Amino acid sequence: MPADWRTTEPLVGREGELERLLIAAGVADPEARGGVLLSGDAGIGKTRLLRELAIRAADAGHRVLVGHCLDLGDSAIPFQPFAEVLAALDDPSRKALSDALPPLGPLMWGAANGTGVDRGELFASVVAALELLASSQPVLVLVEDAHWADTSTRHLIRYVLSQRYDGAVRFVISYRSDDLHRRHPLRADVAEWSRLPGVQRLDLGPLADDEVRALVRSRATASIDATGLAAIVRRAEGNAFIAEELVDVDDKNGPLPPTLADLLLVRLDRLDDGGRQVVRAVACAGAEVDDDLLAAVVNLPPDTLEDGVRAALDHRILSRTSNDGYAFRHALLAEVVRDDLLPAERRRFHKAYAEALAGRGDSADVARHAFEAGMAEMAFTASVRAADRARRVGGHDEAAQHYERALSVASAAPPGTDLVDLVVATSEALTASGYVRRAAGVVDDYLQDGAATLSDTERARLLVAYGTATVLGDRDAEAAQAVEQAFALVPEQPTALRASLEAVAAHVAGAQRRHDDAMRWATQAMTLGQRLGLSRVVDEAAATKARVRALRGDDPAGDERRFREVAETARASGNVVTELRAHQHLAFLYHDRGDLDAATAEFLTTMQAAEKAGRRWAPYGFDGRFFAALTAYLRGRWDLVEELCDVSALRPPAVHAGSLESVQLLVAAARGDTTVLPRARRLRDSFWHRDIALAIHSGTAAIDLAPDVASAQAWHDDLVASLVTDWGGRRVPARLRMGALLAGRYADAAPHVSASERSAFVERAAQLRVDADRAVEERGPFGPEGEAWGRRLDAEILRVRWTAGEDLGLPVMLEAWRGATGAFAKLGHVYEEARSTSRLSSVLHAAGDIAGAKQVASAAHETAVSLGAEPLVRQLEQLAGATAVAGGRTAVPQASAGEKPLTAREREVLDHLVEGRTNGEIATLLFISTKTVSVHVSNILAKLGAATRTEAAAIARRQRA
Repeated sequence: MPADWRTTEPLVGREGELERLLIAAGVADPEARGGVLLSGDAGIGKTRLLRELAIRAADAGHRVLVGHCLDLGDSAIPFQPFAEVLAALDDPSRKALSDALPPLGPLMWGAANGTGVDRGELFASVVAALELLASSQPVLVLVEDAHWADTSTRHLIRYVLSQRYDGAVRFVISYRSDDLHRRHPLRADVAEWSRLPGVQRLDLGPLADDEVRALVRSRATASIDATGLAAIVRRAEGNAFIAEELVDVDDKNGPLPPTLADLLLVRLDRLDDGGRQVVRAVACAGAEVDDDLLAAVVNLPPDTLEDGVRAALDHRILSRTSNDGYAFRHALLAEVVRDDLLPAERRRFHKAYAEALAGRGDSADVARHAFEAGMAEMAFTASVRAADRARRVGGHDEAAQHYERALSVASAAPPGTDLVDLVVATSEALTASGYVRRAAGVVDDYLQDGAATLSDTERARLLVAYGTATVLGDRDAEAAQAVEQAFALVPEQPTALRASLEAVAAHVAGAQRRHDDAMRWATQAMTLGQRLGLSRVVDEAAATKARVRALRGDDPAGDERRFREVAETARASGNVVTELRAHQHLAFLYHDRGDLDAATAEFLTTMQAAEKAGRRWAPYGFDGRFFAALTAYLRGRWDLVEELCDVSALRPPAVHAGSLESVQLLVAAARGDTTVLPRARRLRDSFWHRDIALAIHSGTAAIDLAPDVASAQAWHDDLVASLVTDWGGRRVPARLRMGALLAGRYADAAPHVSASERSAFVERAAQLRVDADRAVEERGPFGPEGEAWGRRLDAEILRVRWTAGEDLGLPVMLEAWRGATGAFAKLGHVYEEARSTSRLSSVLHAAGDIAGAKQVASAAHETAVSLGAEPLVRQLEQLAGATAVAGGRTAVPQASAGEKPLTAREREVLDHLVEGRTNGEIATLLFISTKTVSVHVSNILAKLGAATRTEAAAIARRQRA
């Protein structure tokens, strides 16, 4: 927006939108709170509308604060619009705010000094600053061009929009809707922001033809005939910017330039050489340019430069900014001018900018210009400075980008640069951004590339960083190998490197369940860390010790206290990573004890704390979201699952997205949604080798969803192969769950296959139990979840044997299914408790306990309906029908042939009649009484008009043919 909001140009065609903005911004409604997301295509009139809003708001006594997001590509400046808002305040206001709120210092004054700012404190300070400003007059914050906002800025926008302010603080955020392609980072944020209380969306559509005509008449400096006016209306298609541009085209009926770029470049031809030189220089700036910077970049005499600037302003190509600088009136203008430059011209301008900004400009700007100019050493130095600054204010994503760009020109690093330190910093920033595999890859690449030149100490530092990244990425074997190599290089001396190595070694040993080694290394790391004053090492080792003690069961009563103590100590020392780790371990403690509600709450706490620290996708932060979704699935809170796993809104890194999708697949499997099977295949092919939890959850969902038992067997075997090949072990706890689900598929299929196939099912089911026993032996004992799936596996194996014709005795079956149902009830797994209950109901029915069967089936049916688990609902309704018949009430009344269709249960009975089974065999296979089968057969004969069972089977065969 220009510095002078006042304008003689009338606002055309936006009266309704302006009225809505005035109300939402508190100008027309002092009680309004919240914000507006203002969208529209480029050139549609968003800035002009905001300009009018600013005028009206200022006239009404509001303090209007304006910030802009800039198109800086990979050189994004964290929190740019908010820094602009604060920097534009008068000096007394800035001084008062910075004294009251020290975390605002880096944004307020552009300083990069100090030890850094906690991201959560920075966010809270921005809100507090707005509250302080609003104490004297209403505050309206306008943020323009959010489609260019960096990740950190988008997080801060979400934060300020979500707050409840005591004073009158309102926001309007504008963005280009035509820029929001499917993968644009803002797309999901807008969807999330619009769900916040008090936030409205306002999309500017094209102007009507009459409005375009009025706009043209208000802007034209000379008369335009009807033919020319009609041409503008036709060509502009409601876009205010294009309409204004066409006003200055001489031949309005001539050929329309093929692109907007052509149109803009035709307009530039009206400038003289000096004007064109100015415009080209500003196009390369990427932001506004003041007089001094422009003079340093453009090689023109002062008078010529001033004439060029004035011409660009007069032709409405450039406009004045609030900081007495110059910028393009429309971003599209800058884009097409920049694209039209020759490569040598661009490099020359960028070189001039880099040299002019060195020492006084933002380091991200300097780095961007230096890269464009091919000035590698300057690009390296500026990128590192930009990364360091971004990291200090919690901009981990931007820090990672800047560090990686610096590494790309590391060969140009100044003498004496510690490149190992840069590699480690890059790895840490990538980890904080959620790219753990890439973090490990950066370190590994440098280990390989620099093998011949690295000293033992440098190599050990990199190995410690590699071990840290790989253990966080669940690549325990690689982490253990790195630790072993590092120990060969680091002597047992009281050094910080040795302490860090011992802490990582303890973490790795704990992950591999080598408890004695973990406790030994953790104790040594704590001792040495305390001696050297290394609080982070001490905290991390303490977290490992607490986790190992919890796994070993040394002192169950003290486990919760120890985790909370570690979290509090880490928080006090500013060690966010260990604080999050302690909260996650506490959540798993609750989970392993079967207190899933407490586990869900603690996982959510971890997730929220991580997001506040800017570590949404980092280890522990993402794990909090993932496991909160998983425990919510177990507890039947499937709406929460969908909210936590909405990847279209969240836009996580690819592997994280796959992990969240895998939890969604569990819900889809329970609901019988077979359309998601292609998603399961995509996850298998792309991500099983990258995340073991993703593989297990999507694989087990696919076992349930597979269209037939052979496909279910294939999914099971694929999952076993992945566990062996990709994750170094066949015997994992998930084998109980995998086996139980596959055995269930065997039991379901057994009534419909040959005797030899049923016999094969029995043998395979027995092998599943053998595999499960080995898993328990090698990795157990397991908690409530492992116990539940173990009991379920036993019960499903019995069901396989029963349907294969073995006479096991109903008491054995009842005991097994009561055990499975009770175990899932104890765990709190709502869906699997209901599914086990349906099996129990069948066995109770077969045992003649009709009342008991009805009672448990009714409760399970209520659960299944509430979850939307349609396959289980249908199964339980079939059981209810069978129970009604057995109790003396005919579920399907007698009818003449053709009057009523067969019920689902009658179709099942008919299938077995076609196979030639007796009533007793059918009763055994379907877990119902022989009497009930007899009633079904009578109903079938009546409905088909058949006199005998043989005739009914023949009719069924003819109908199928």
